[in-house]
Amino acid sequence: MKVRWRGPALATAALGLVAALGCSGDVNKLLTSNPEMQSQIMGAISADSALAGRMIDQLMTKDGTRTLLMEKVFANGQAKQDVMSAVARDQTMIDGVLNLAVQDSSMRNHVMTLFKGVQMGQSVPR
Repeated sequence: MKVRWRGPALATAALGLVAALGCSGDVNKLLTSNPEMQSQIMGAISADSALAGRMIDQLMTKDGTRTLLMEKVFANGQAKQDVMSAVARDQTMIDGVLNLAVQDSSMRNHVMTLFKGVQMGQSVPR
């Protein structure tokens, strides 16, 4: 049922965009002024993982949109937790984070304090 709905919704959004382009010639103006068209297009993109992936790739190519994307990810509690979980499961990413962190002297002191606490916790007999 979902597949049948997605196709017509995507086609409708695409046809609407094409028709509007023929009339106005300015996609940005159309999208910023028409919330219904925005919803249809964003809904079509978010419903299709291939399109969503391409959109994310496009957003990641420019500093401004990449920064905005990262701010949005880290402002979302679940997304932030998912990123931290992915980093925590990957030894190379942990190494990278620690290498970046210890470049700042105050953060290096914090990291060393954490390591000392872990060492002390391991030396306590159980």
